[in-house]
Amino acid sequence: MEFRALEQGKRADSEPSGPVWPEAVDIAGLSLSELRSRLGLIKKAEARLAAMKTAALAEYSCRGGEGLARRVVLEELQASKQQARREVETASQLTKVPETLDALGAGEIPAAHAAQIAKAASQGPVDEAVLVDAARREDFGTFSRTLRDHQHEQSGDDGKSLMAKQRERRSFRFFKSSDDGMFVLNGRFDPVAGNRIEAALADEVRRQSNDSDAGDQTAFDQRMADALENLVCADPGNRKPQGATLILTADWDALNQKLADARLVDGTPLPVPEALRLACNADIVPSAFDTKNQELWVGRKYRLATEAQRAALIIRDKHCIGCGRSAVWCEAHHIEEWLRGGRTDIDNLVLVCKRCHHNIHDDGWTVHQDRNGTYELRPPPAPYADYPPGQARSGPSPSESQSSADIFPDAFPERGITNWQPRDSTQLLLS
Repeated sequence: MEFRALEQGKRADSEPSGPVWPEAVDIAGLSLSELRSRLGLIKKAEARLAAMKTAALAEYSCRGGEGLARRVVLEELQASKQQARREVETASQLTKVPETLDALGAGEIPAAHAAQIAKAASQGPVDEAVLVDAARREDFGTFSRTLRDHQHEQSGDDGKSLMAKQRERRSFRFFKSSDDGMFVLNGRFDPVAGNRIEAALADEVRRQSNDSDAGDQTAFDQRMADALENLVCADPGNRKPQGATLILTADWDALNQKLADARLVDGTPLPVPEALRLACNADIVPSAFDTKNQELWVGRKYRLATEAQRAALIIRDKHCIGCGRSAVWCEAHHIEEWLRGGRTDIDNLVLVCKRCHHNIHDDGWTVHQDRNGTYELRPPPAPYADYPPGQARSGPSPSESQSSADIFPDAFPERGITNWQPRDSTQLLLS
């Protein structure tokens, strides 16, 4: 692989020989837009350096073996043993996806995206060209979802083989540290198990928070440790076991009269047989929320969101509308604040994590809704002075006057609704 000079806006293979890093400049004199362009140039340089490191490591491993290559990474790159193993493994995987490695060497895709493609290709069939094209356009989170969907589609068996391979890689370590006598846990779980564990921990953290004093300053990671201890060590006879509440979504194939495209709430594709297995061993709550017993519009009757509202919010928003954190860790925020007369109604609530909740109340971030009914958080305009008004975040400017009735016309017949359900899909709450 040959590496040529890097200049923004040009492909690397069309330039004369030269360094792979941008020249140093006085950044204090750059505008925000120039700084942004500068960061883009640095991203390309980092990608090209990563490709150079990959090529060198792969060649060294080919000549001297993987063990010697890992030792070189330890000594020359001053990496940890785990990092050295990952570096050599990734280099080996990348040599088997030449189109990905070429795009990395040209600075077109980030190193993390390239590593994901290489790892996916080592696990099963992929269309490399499709993935490289997506990697050029998408951020890491979006590309991760694209890659999961692609693997599911390419598996040829509704993702059953992928799920089986993930379960084979499950692991859990529990050991006492010799440094301070503390115990350390480290585990890997397949998406179904991981979602169940996360939901149970989140539920226990919320329960402990409700039981604690208002001035409790316990850090989040400490609350997580307390929650895990309580779940593992609790006497099952004292209270109902903490079964994870899972939300599954699936389309109904009316032509073939069967479920299709089953997914966990985080978007992970799920083989339909696995979804049916979970349904056989769980209590099922359908997503048609009857206002007679599961009200989604409670007005000023309650300040906090009901469990039915939380379930509906998880189905609708899927994650924190600000940073994308998992929905199980989110709080329900009143768009029109409760203290200013806001109602605890489903169309006045959104999911936000604790940090984004503070951004709203303390730093002036605001909730916006686009034409498709999707909510997002937008920062105050001041830090984005170089951008035109309304362009602080990507995407079309929403119409703030648009109501939820405009988004879900079938679900809001003159506000005298008897049920609510997102279109074209079936949602199951499994506990």
